[in-house]
Amino acid sequence: MLHDFRHALRGLLKAPGFAAVSILTLALGIGANTAVLSLARAVFLNPLPFKDPDRLVAVFERRDGSRNTNIPISGHEFAAWRDQNRVFEAMALYRPDGLNLTGVGEPEKVDVIEVSSSYLPLVGLSPALGRWFAAEESSVAILSDRLWRRRFAADPGVIGRTLTLNDQSYTVVGVLRPLPQSLMPDLILPLDVAGQIRAVGRHNLAAVARLRDDATLEGAQSDLSVIADRLARQMPRDNTGHGVVVTPLRDEMVGEFRGASWLMVAAAGFVLLIGCANVANLLLARGANRQREIAIRTALGAGRARMVQQLIVESLVLSMLSGAAGLLMSAWIIDLMPKLSALHIPLLETARIGWSGLLLAAAISLITGLAAGIVPALRSSYVRPGWLRESHQVATDRSGRALRDAFVATEVGLTLVLLVGAGLMITSFARLVAVDPGFRTSDVLVVPVDLPASRYAEPYQRRAFLDRLITSVEGVPGVQSAGAVSHLPLGGAENWMPFRIVGRAEPGPGQEPYAPFRVATPHYFTALGIPLRRGRLFNDGDARQSVPLIRWFPQQPYPPGYDKPQAAPVALVSESAATQFWPGSEPIGQRLRVMFSPDVTIVGVVGNVHHNGLDLPSYPHIYLAHNQEPWDSVSLVVHAAIPPAQLAPVVRERIRAADRELPITVKTMADVMSTSVGRPRLYAAMTAVFGSVALLLAVVGIFGVVSYVAAQRTREIGVRMALGAQRREILTLVIRQGMRPIAVGIGLGVLTAIGVTRFMAKLLFHVTPLDPMTFAAVTTLLVVVAILACWIPAHRATQVDPLTSLRAE
Repeated sequence: MLHDFRHALRGLLKAPGFAAVSILTLALGIGANTAVLSLARAVFLNPLPFKDPDRLVAVFERRDGSRNTNIPISGHEFAAWRDQNRVFEAMALYRPDGLNLTGVGEPEKVDVIEVSSSYLPLVGLSPALGRWFAAEESSVAILSDRLWRRRFAADPGVIGRTLTLNDQSYTVVGVLRPLPQSLMPDLILPLDVAGQIRAVGRHNLAAVARLRDDATLEGAQSDLSVIADRLARQMPRDNTGHGVVVTPLRDEMVGEFRGASWLMVAAAGFVLLIGCANVANLLLARGANRQREIAIRTALGAGRARMVQQLIVESLVLSMLSGAAGLLMSAWIIDLMPKLSALHIPLLETARIGWSGLLLAAAISLITGLAAGIVPALRSSYVRPGWLRESHQVATDRSGRALRDAFVATEVGLTLVLLVGAGLMITSFARLVAVDPGFRTSDVLVVPVDLPASRYAEPYQRRAFLDRLITSVEGVPGVQSAGAVSHLPLGGAENWMPFRIVGRAEPGPGQEPYAPFRVATPHYFTALGIPLRRGRLFNDGDARQSVPLIRWFPQQPYPPGYDKPQAAPVALVSESAATQFWPGSEPIGQRLRVMFSPDVTIVGVVGNVHHNGLDLPSYPHIYLAHNQEPWDSVSLVVHAAIPPAQLAPVVRERIRAADRELPITVKTMADVMSTSVGRPRLYAAMTAVFGSVALLLAVVGIFGVVSYVAAQRTREIGVRMALGAQRREILTLVIRQGMRPIAVGIGLGVLTAIGVTRFMAKLLFHVTPLDPMTFAAVTTLLVVVAILACWIPAHRATQVDPLTSLRAE
């Protein structure tokens, strides 16, 4: 074996062109597969860094008729599930949030998770420094290792220090051990569970639970469904039609990415198969050129098994060198993927090469070497009598030609499947970005503004600050208009609430209409270019209320010193809301009631906006006036008459002048739009890369095979030309013979693509998996490229002087 390895290395050094092409071809496939499988293993297979992670489940709500599968729960539902279940060891409540961190360096908005006291013990985590907080504690905080190192220089004396979050003081009581950022945000704060349980109907929470040893996922689903039905009977107004869904914690985190992950694994696998077919053809050609050497070895006593061993070892040496190059490529890909802003896949940042990656690359290299080398080894080791005298007969050997044609057909078919998949994804993305979002995306600046409750506790304080800020920004040269909204379109957040239409019959329990609500300032619609269809927009003359319109508890009194609202509040509705909730009638002048608010009068209808994503329908939306319902978390929207990049520093200074403690992040609406379509763009780009690599490998393979055959047929071509054959006829002959396996491969590829692309249906937007235009375009592209790859060596063959070729023979 050592002798065979040394012989293989010497052979590769003597054929540097063959070695370089083969190593690069296999390295592309091995590197892509190692990277994709390592990433998939990190996201879907590696155990979560929790205690017995397979027994952790996420608990969410589902509603009859809702498109959303996992809806945030209300505190009273959590209390019922926690107290009445028979399948969980423990349950914990949590709520993600973002708060302003001040007093330690520059103001910054940090990711926060508010949790019940049972959360960390339930998942099996304990602080690396300090302690966990008790159930009755409130103003305490636990730092993530990441924030501890970044903002506190890993100071072990941080325990006991005070943090300022939204102007409220928190005492640091612990620091967690290092965890992936996707699993644990910057800070952990205690959640007021009792207060959340009292807020019946406020759906903004999530729950995690640990199954008992004898419990199953199906049993937990059944047990909690019984409790949900019981709760619906006890509280028909708040829980009719509200079910429950129990899913494994990992599935809740990464389940939506399985389809795309399988797509990438399949694409990488196809690239590797194409590379194997390509290299197998090269090995066949090389083996044919070595038939005289093999015949001599056989004549000297070498058995066929010995020759097969040597040829397979040569293939394995080739694949191992390719594996080393592919390993470097995969390390680069794994390091790059988490940095792509379009990817927000949990656990992706935990992907590493490590020993498991090395073993994976070695295994893929070994399988690749065998797959690419075993057939050529068996074919090349077969020696017929007389080959020592007539080595040229190898070129016309039918079985060898059949094998080469089979490999060409295989790589062409696989390439067509990849190109069809890439074409579908690209077409899907093109149609997605062509959707009119319903608002202006160019020349618009966006700045999130989160007002801390300590300094902006009263509605009039929030209203006054925002009015002052908007007036200041509108006075900046180059600003056409400015406004603010509570939930930015395509921002990933919604505020769904039930409401009643005044004047209609009282809806039955669970039958109240639901819609997302947004709070906006008068000039928001102008700044973002949302058209007014009829009626009017908000204006400064709308009544300014002293307290928020929406109250969660009907028995809650208004604060002392404030009067109840006197003027009728106003609202705007989208066109889809007008059509859905007031079919055949005019919504302007109609009134609706949100929670326990006074009646709200509709004064205008505005255009539809794709708030949730371009791939989702424009849901009905209802807008309330910020003057009447001031929120503490809004997004400032500025329509610029000059390039936004020139305006951003000035807007930043105006916000800093209004409140120096606010963290400021300036971006454009184009950035928001780009982020919202980042994932489908990335999928389209990755499939396009895989398809392009496959096409390149197929072209190289076709060119190599046709060139080899044409070179071996030099004598035949010389004879034909000496007997009067025209160059055009020779050209047609070579191209026709080269296109035969390509035609077979295209036919097989079309049939395979028809079966494979149906699994892509969930990833496509307004494109069917059998889109005829995509199939036709890809087939045409492949035919044109294949003809060109055949034409070049065919044209070169026609340039041979017949007399020269005959003398050489």
